[in-house]
Amino acid sequence: MKFELYKIETLTNLHVGSGDTNMDIVDNQVQKDPIEKLPNINSSSLKGAFREHFESLDREGNECKTLIKYIFGPENSDENNHQIGAYSFLEAQLLTRPVRSNNKPYYSATSPETIKKLLETIKELNIEFDNELKEALEALSNLNPNKGEPLVFDNTQNTILEDLEATNSNHNTATLKEFLGENLTLFNHKDFKALELPVIARNKLDNGKSVNLWYEEIVPKKSTFFFAIGKPQNIDPKDYEEKIKGFESRFNKGGHQIQIGANKSIGYGICNIQKVSK
Repeated sequence: MKFELYKIETLTNLHVGSGDTNMDIVDNQVQKDPIEKLPNINSSSLKGAFREHFESLDREGNECKTLIKYIFGPENSDENNHQIGAYSFLEAQLLTRPVRSNNKPYYSATSPETIKKLLETIKELNIEFDNELKEALEALSNLNPNKGEPLVFDNTQNTILEDLEATNSNHNTATLKEFLGENLTLFNHKDFKALELPVIARNKLDNGKSVNLWYEEIVPKKSTFFFAIGKPQNIDPKDYEEKIKGFESRFNKGGHQIQIGANKSIGYGICNIQKVSK
């Protein structure tokens, strides 16, 4: 199996619900990594979003039935049908998220440990990746911001990020701008994990009267995730044309928009997904 690396950029706020019942102030929380407690997107949620996207294209007359069955597997399986999808979807892990600033609309925050997780994924899955970009990521992961002192890589002075005073660094991040965002900041990992997610109050109305107020956690727009998809090797050219080309062609170059998670009707979860491996 050959693995390819993809990047998700949230174009709107995102809520992929955890499905857990809790007694916290926040009623509906997003999916999180069980160890780091950072936002993630489980592989089943990701695969479901991809499948729903291509099923909607099929309903619009794009003839995706063969692609859907091959890549994702049959919609219903029984004891006589054990076919599974040809593609394996791995969970999406947080790469960057926007943080408030007194100098710019936002900075894109990440941490050395987060970059190291990305590099480990590339290495462990033997993903073909741009060497220059990988070297720039390795250099960034070797920086060590002090707790409470995020690094910024520009000439702005007295920058405040989420109530923390930033320190200017002359480390060259030009190669990383397209991949991680132009206004990049590197947080100590403990500070990065401590960043709170926005919470939005939601209300159910019955004949114009409020009958239920609840609170929902979201991943803010302009956040990014990375994930890998495992694919069969040595594909027959006929199989490529009939079963795979329609999937692969959508995520090269500028990427393609897919809706992930809940609240589609109010504009949540619109994401751009782009293949970033070679």
